[in-house]
Amino acid sequence: MMKKILGILLVLSMLLPLVAMAEDVQSTNGSLSATVTANGVVKSQNTYDITAPYSGVVLPFSWEIGDSVASGDALFEMDTLKVYAPSDGVVQALFVKEGDLCESVISQYGMIAAIEKNPALVVTASSSGAYDDSANKLIHLGETIYFYETSDKENEGEGDVISIEGNEYIIELKAGDFESGDAVKIFRDEKMGTKTCIGSGTVARSTDVPITVSGRVIDSAVVQGQKVKKGQLLFELASADAESSVNSAKVSAPHAGAIGSVAVISGQQVYKGQVLATVHDLSALNVIAEVDEVDLDLVKAGDSLTVLLDRYPDQKVTGTVTSISRIGIQKQNATYFNVEIAITTSLEVLPGMNGTVWLAQAE
Repeated sequence: MMKKILGILLVLSMLLPLVAMAEDVQSTNGSLSATVTANGVVKSQNTYDITAPYSGVVLPFSWEIGDSVASGDALFEMDTLKVYAPSDGVVQALFVKEGDLCESVISQYGMIAAIEKNPALVVTASSSGAYDDSANKLIHLGETIYFYETSDKENEGEGDVISIEGNEYIIELKAGDFESGDAVKIFRDEKMGTKTCIGSGTVARSTDVPITVSGRVIDSAVVQGQKVKKGQLLFELASADAESSVNSAKVSAPHAGAIGSVAVISGQQVYKGQVLATVHDLSALNVIAEVDEVDLDLVKAGDSLTVLLDRYPDQKVTGTVTSISRIGIQKQNATYFNVEIAITTSLEVLPGMNGTVWLAQAE
């Protein structure tokens, strides 16, 4: 008998906290203890897809799911084709501007730009007149050679061999005061002795270097008439499928919020319009309640409902029903309908939080 009494007392001791909890809910939330409820989860009212502005490779990035972002933050950067000056000189012609498609410009002008070399003069030479020695007829690409003007031997110069074709070669001037049309005698040795003569030639204007590339210009780093050094950046290009409005390789957040998903990895090849990530707006939140079909008549658009979030079980959050799904979802032999509830609260509420939605007074 004593064991039975002890057992009854034990059961009662377990039930008393539950009774107290029910009373607490009723005292905190009025008559909520007598209502029908539905499970809910917090979601952003607005999400923004971050897409690739053109086809290309995604450069290394460090953003992760859950990171906070501000509007305008650069989330990703696409690889670009960078075009550099092939030599020292002057931008003699410039046919493109930002937004132009290089292929279209080249079809009209044959190039997107041209560099006039500095120095702008070369010597077109041949082994004609060289001293009769087989070694003097063997010219080496890149070697430095010396020459003087045939009508004025005091006018001396030097240059480098930049091109060879048969017994003809071209020298790029490095020193000397010459004009186009001047005839010169050429030597291998700086002292310009007779036995080191390797030919003769004529000073001419060097050919402008055309720039021909494919893609969309997103940045032009030079203007016509500008002096440039070899290796200096001239243009930055995106792939040809970029829109003319694209003026940067950076892909920025259109709205402040938190990163909800990242769909790519560093170094991945992507295509124009491909989703790279999503940003969730944290300033406007909904609770999506899964309402059993048997309780659907208890709620309608415009209703003001109470939500208790798991994170804040003792604080009521008020929301307004904004929409009710017209398509049900099958779960465990029951059908549920998503009910969207716009909430307003000063609490720190984040997407993914769970809660309970109180629908209506039970009959």
